[in-house]
Amino acid sequence: MKTIIKYILLCLLAVNTIKAQESKKPINLSNAEVRPYKVELTHNKTTHILFPSSIEYVDLGSQEIIASKVEVTSNVLRLKTINENSTPTNFTVITSDGKYYSFNAFYNEEPTQLSYDLTKFEQQNSKQKSEVLFKDLGSTSPSLIDLFMKAIIKKNKKELNIKSRNYGVEAILKSIYIQDGKFYFHLSINNKSNLPYQVDYVSFKIKDRRTTKRTTVQESSLTPVKIYRENMELASKEKQDNVFVLNQFTLLDKQVLVVKINERNGVRNQVLKIKSSDLQKVKQLNEIRF
Repeated sequence: MKTIIKYILLCLLAVNTIKAQESKKPINLSNAEVRPYKVELTHNKTTHILFPSSIEYVDLGSQEIIASKVEVTSNVLRLKTINENSTPTNFTVITSDGKYYSFNAFYNEEPTQLSYDLTKFEQQNSKQKSEVLFKDLGSTSPSLIDLFMKAIIKKNKKELNIKSRNYGVEAILKSIYIQDGKFYFHLSINNKSNLPYQVDYVSFKIKDRRTTKRTTVQESSLTPVKIYRENMELASKEKQDNVFVLNQFTLLDKQVLVVKINERNGVRNQVLKIKSSDLQKVKQLNEIRF
């Protein structure tokens, strides 16, 4: 009996030893690979890559290539090599929607292609996607926030009625939602005039509701961490909706949140004032059906 028990213990010891040795083996990350795109570059021609969203980050694997965003847009990257016969290298791009792109770059005197549209490619190859998390957005992925914003606009429910009318243009704050410590402000602009209306910027500032000439105006600016529609250009008689995501905050009874919509090269500015009582009407995003 003792011999049998000793044999069993030796077998268990051998199994545990084998498992311990296996646990020390390096993990194969081949299944976790982000498949890179292949790009050909040259020194006497410029290659352009069109991304589905704004470019937030670019890292080049070598000083032999140069890259920069096109000034008039935010989602086009231009590249070329500095010298002839540059050695193969790589570069990485992260966009505002959290997508992570990896590229292998090769030199070719006469590239077979000089323009790449990743929007079309991703529509046909939905699996070729990797996503990152941004510090400003916390634990919520950018793609999920995009879904939230689209759902808010699609639902188009009018929970509030805070308006501003000026020179044939009307701005309405329709609703405020909250999810994971983030406010979602649903703003709608209706251009009822015969002139086009282009938004230069939208600002969010917390101010004191009442101030006297002897009182210093106290205000603090809030910066949206995500915007559904970066550019708002409305033709005559056109209406557009937008969603601005801000970190959660609170207002004192004597404070007001001032949302100012500035027209580019114009004076048809709109001002919306949100009181603490309006902020209490915030809705949970789980009330929206996707």
